[in-house]
Amino acid sequence: MANEVEQAGELGFLLALVDPDEAARVRRRTGLRKESAATVTEPPRGPAWGLGLHHLPASVVWWMLQQDDPRVNALVYRHCDIDNRVRHDILSGVPHGPGRTRRVQVHKELARYPAPEVPRAAGPAELTSALREVGSMAQGRAAALMVGREDWAVVAEADRKQPLPGYARWALSVRPDCPPELRTQFGTHRKFTHRLEDAGIVDGPAVYATTTRPARETLSVLAMGRWAFPDRLAEAGAALEPLVRTELGGNTEAWAVLTQLLPTFTGTLPELVTTARAIAGDGDRDRDRDRDRDSEGEGEGDGAEEVDGPLSVGSGTTDPPGHQGDAEVVYGGPSWDTGQTLWDGGLPSGSTTGGRLSAGVRRIRTSWRRPGG
Repeated sequence: MANEVEQAGELGFLLALVDPDEAARVRRRTGLRKESAATVTEPPRGPAWGLGLHHLPASVVWWMLQQDDPRVNALVYRHCDIDNRVRHDILSGVPHGPGRTRRVQVHKELARYPAPEVPRAAGPAELTSALREVGSMAQGRAAALMVGREDWAVVAEADRKQPLPGYARWALSVRPDCPPELRTQFGTHRKFTHRLEDAGIVDGPAVYATTTRPARETLSVLAMGRWAFPDRLAEAGAALEPLVRTELGGNTEAWAVLTQLLPTFTGTLPELVTTARAIAGDGDRDRDRDRDRDSEGEGEGDGAEEVDGPLSVGSGTTDPPGHQGDAEVVYGGPSWDTGQTLWDGGLPSGSTTGGRLSAGVRRIRTSWRRPGG
């Protein structure tokens, strides 16, 4: 049940990018329940959500903090990856949204938490001195805790005059609230860039939505973003919408394949979408439209098969496009034997991909069934 609820939210984010009528048809044919408005827009209550069990990229944490929403801050506070500086700022009501200066209300659930101790500098000179004395990662992390919202300008000026030690720059750059222009100033060395990638630093939600992997983790974060960082989520939606509308739209077969691929697909979200469409093919849109007419009594007598149950999708093991391996693909439909191999190591004839995505799926099995069958 927990997996079904989670997947409903993940696919709900994608379905919101297509035409509402198409989304409704996909929900009917796949049996995917519709989420309540509260589920989409309201943060979960209490620690039962288990935010601390999930690793959140540093940039995602920053987008959450930028909401300056006490309910979201309460969840961020309990996250296992958050350092004491962020917790201190949350309990102090420090605003993070662009241009905001008014103190943020602290959620009542945090009233019982003591304010964590963070090292303080007596002034810009002491802060600069502490950063220049950093000689290890541990020292870098300790010195980075001294930097508050009002101190980033001091850090940038000190680094311009004389580059700060590497460990200091590293510890500062992976802070969620480090200004992007300061990260750029710190350098673009390959090792430095790799460290930022490991911490989950990206250039905005659009980049996150289209380049991070695996797809399910990305989609889970974006679904959460509907309440966690709605002000920034539109950037991700705008980046994905053209692809989702073109490749998936109201093609229920493609959505069914995507549902099966999602749990184990190791590629990016755009790779997942294009792979699902390539496997399902193009004819599904017309076939689904005919079936819908039949179910409504509009196509009786035309020879089309009536289907009165949701599309059931079995489990499978998947890899992103480009994975080299034996690709056995089994595909079933309304009038097909689900155990029949339709092609081996390639896509159906007529595929516009020329077989390039064929190795992206180990096994695909879909079948039509009646409820309870």
